[in-house]
Amino acid sequence: MIPLPVLPFAPGDLEPAMSRDTLSFHFSRHHIDHYERTLALARHFGLADRALEDLVRESRGSRRLAALHRHAAEACNHDCFWRSMRIGGGGPPRGAIAVAIDERFGDYRRFVRRFTGAAASVFGNGWLWLTWYGGRLRIVATRGCETPLVRGHTILLALDLWEHAYYLDHQNRRAAYIRVFLEELVDWEAADAMLGGCLAVAA
Repeated sequence: MIPLPVLPFAPGDLEPAMSRDTLSFHFSRHHIDHYERTLALARHFGLADRALEDLVRESRGSRRLAALHRHAAEACNHDCFWRSMRIGGGGPPRGAIAVAIDERFGDYRRFVRRFTGAAASVFGNGWLWLTWYGGRLRIVATRGCETPLVRGHTILLALDLWEHAYYLDHQNRRAAYIRVFLEELVDWEAADAMLGGCLAVAA
C-alpha cells in the first residue's frame, strides 16, 4: 500500500535555513501531486497493493508503466529528501557514518567538495544521493526522476536539485542551497542509522 506522505516536521520548523513558503509549496504542490498521481495510476493498473518502493522497481523500463514510474519515483525520492533533514541539522557527522566518510573520501572537507561538485554538475533537474552500495559509500547524481534505489543502492541521504526545491529562497543560486543543506539541514543521525542497518546485515 502507498501511505499518505507526512512531513517529519512542521513547515516553519526549518527556518531560516528553509523557509515555510518553500517547504509548504514543495510538499503540497509537488510531493502530494506525485503521490496522488501514483495512487491513481497504481489503481488503474491493478497495482494499488504494492509498496511505493516496489512500484518504483517494478515499473522501471516499462513503456506501459512509464508515467507510473515517473510519479512513483518522484514520490519516493521526496520521502527520502524529507528524511534527510532535521531541525538543527547540518555540520560534520559523527558515529559510523563519519568513519565511513573518512575512509571513503579522506575526510569530511573532501567529502563536502565531492558532494558539492557532484550536485553542481547536474544540468537541469535531478537528484544527488549518498548511498551504500558494494560495501562502500557512493555519491550518485541522477537526472529527472531517476533513483539509485532501482540499482540496489541503499539511500542514506537525498538532495532535491529540481529548481522548485530552492528557487523561492535562493533564486538560481544552487550552490547556496547546497551549502545550507550541508551546514544547517542535513540529518546525519538518520544517515548513520541507515548505515548501521547496512553494516549489521553485512556482519
